[in-house]
Amino acid sequence: MIENIIWLTGMPRSGTTWISQIFASNPDIRVKFCPLFSYSFKNALDETATKEQWQQLFSRVFVTEDDFMDQQHLRRKGLIPEFPKNPDPKTLLIKSNRFHNLTESILQKCPNVKFVSIVRHPCAVIHSWLNNPLEFPADQDPKQQWRTGACRKTGIGEFWGFDDWKEVLSLHIRLAREWPDSFFIQRYEKFLETPLETSHELFGKLGIKMTKATRDFISATQSRHDNHRRSVYKDPSKLNEWKTALDKDIAAQIYDEIKHTELSVFLKE
Repeated sequence: MIENIIWLTGMPRSGTTWISQIFASNPDIRVKFCPLFSYSFKNALDETATKEQWQQLFSRVFVTEDDFMDQQHLRRKGLIPEFPKNPDPKTLLIKSNRFHNLTESILQKCPNVKFVSIVRHPCAVIHSWLNNPLEFPADQDPKQQWRTGACRKTGIGEFWGFDDWKEVLSLHIRLAREWPDSFFIQRYEKFLETPLETSHELFGKLGIKMTKATRDFISATQSRHDNHRRSVYKDPSKLNEWKTALDKDIAAQIYDEIKHTELSVFLKE
């Protein structure tokens, strides 16, 4: 039976795959990837869903074996590890970079759900997306798409591009103020700088114990570098190529638009 539900959210290319696996390393946490984008539960609920419908969905997601939600395709390629699990885990973690339009409704209806928002420097997010052939269409012009992300908005719940980065983060800042015990914002760069301390601090807020398996996993992921875009094994020093590689005009526009707003704290490098 589920005792705790955590929804790990953030814009695409914000490091949520790695951080979701930090949670997954805990034997009492079962991680499911974006159920509402899976074939099993495709667009199953929307803003009109009731508390009962959400709770039923969480219960079904928790016990459903699904290649996509369980990210078995990444595991088979060695991009994420296989972790030992307790036979009866108590915590469900949903990792989703989509459906930000549902966040506030879930908070209002489901007091047993806690959200963790991972926020990465906007220039890093945009650069990572534009240079990912798995996610940025080869026939599109980055200079025409970086802001709106229109080329990727082909279905319900899609959020891409700088304008969406601003919109989603503004929403999350408001929700963190209004729901301080249920909505937590965490900078991705802090995880890179001090992963053990940052994970321990966040786990404490969520009532999760830090285990040896988690410490070992964090150490392993930063001990080598895998160039595959979806791998969790990354040398932190190689994740800053955006500083010199991102188009200077794009970077300048990003800085100019948010440097005097409440979003500017996330320009820290």
